[in-house]
Amino acid sequence: MNEINKLGSSRYRIARIEAFRLKSKAIKEAWTENEYGWPSTLPSLLIKVTAEDGTYGIGEALAQHWYLSETAEQMMTCIKLYKQALKGLDPTNIALCHHRMMGVFGTGMPGGRGARGGVDIALHDLSGKLMGLPVHTLLGGALRTEFEILTNLYHKTPEKMAEACSYFVKLGYKGLKVKVGDVLQSKGWNRDNLLAEVAKLEAALEVTPSDVMIDADANQGWVSAAWTISMLQRFRSNDNLSIEQPLHYDDLAGAAHVRAHAGVPLILDESVWSANAMMRLAKAEACDRVVVKLNRIGGLHEGRKIIDICEAAGIGVSIDMGPWTIVGNTAACHIAAVCCCPYPVDCEGHLSFTTLGEFDPFIGGVKIGEDGIACLPDLPGLGVDVDWDVLEKHRTS
Repeated sequence: MNEINKLGSSRYRIARIEAFRLKSKAIKEAWTENEYGWPSTLPSLLIKVTAEDGTYGIGEALAQHWYLSETAEQMMTCIKLYKQALKGLDPTNIALCHHRMMGVFGTGMPGGRGARGGVDIALHDLSGKLMGLPVHTLLGGALRTEFEILTNLYHKTPEKMAEACSYFVKLGYKGLKVKVGDVLQSKGWNRDNLLAEVAKLEAALEVTPSDVMIDADANQGWVSAAWTISMLQRFRSNDNLSIEQPLHYDDLAGAAHVRAHAGVPLILDESVWSANAMMRLAKAEACDRVVVKLNRIGGLHEGRKIIDICEAAGIGVSIDMGPWTIVGNTAACHIAAVCCCPYPVDCEGHLSFTTLGEFDPFIGGVKIGEDGIACLPDLPGLGVDVDWDVLEKHRTS
């Protein structure tokens, strides 16, 4: 431990860490409905890590208490602890920074991953600026900087789901995440509710070309491995379909059973919260692909380790962000750039999922073209900056 503590000396040092509350509001279908328990207001934190020379990096931490067991207040408390632990350290020594953050919150059990992920993204942005390199270079180098993209669809009837799928296919999107577990989660599991979810999936498949991937996201709502297999066997001929997280996040035996017998590739999402957890999934042969969310795993540093495990085990990796601003979505593209297998990336939430209202303080970032292709800027760090005057107007409006 003494040797680790000696590694903080460098010409670069962290002077301060700050967190700014953002007023992010959901515009996604179903998120404004109380029936499903999701709030329309999604408080997120803009994280700023500043070096002693004044250079700063930014990151984002999103508060989703119902999903990731973190509140905005808890995340602010974590940031205060991280500020004390990281002051004076070399921001380019990201491994040491994570070691220190884990030492003050989350060593005994999972915790603080959203806040830690926000600081991690800011550290990568700052390191890239100090070195004159884009973040994806810090992660090992980009295999691509342009990406096919995916969107999330929460429509509650087969007709609306089919209409939405057709719309995004026309926009050039190559990935559709069709939500097929929300009704089961809110109303409880029974056969009629399960069949209602399957009806939405059938409608989506009917109108979606085979070159567009459909991830049927059950959000842990299908509960039973046996019923999941029974429902999925009718879709064996749909080679653009995968089922995502039909069972509880800790049911690895059930996931492996579904994967072996359903005839449809299995994706795990909520089961993936660290590199250690990923090792368990790989050993259990429980999935064909995983979803990496930076706010659930603790940032880009942990994400790189998860990707390495997956690629060594022949497991696919999808990068998914959810209701983030352009800061988080740009970070998603940087880590997607290092993945060997290019699945469509969920990086357009700042357009279809949330809004910051009249005063959006962010400049630059990932660009979404009219052809459904996302492009990273060729700039040091993330390639996103902040108009601090506009941010103040946003926070006080």
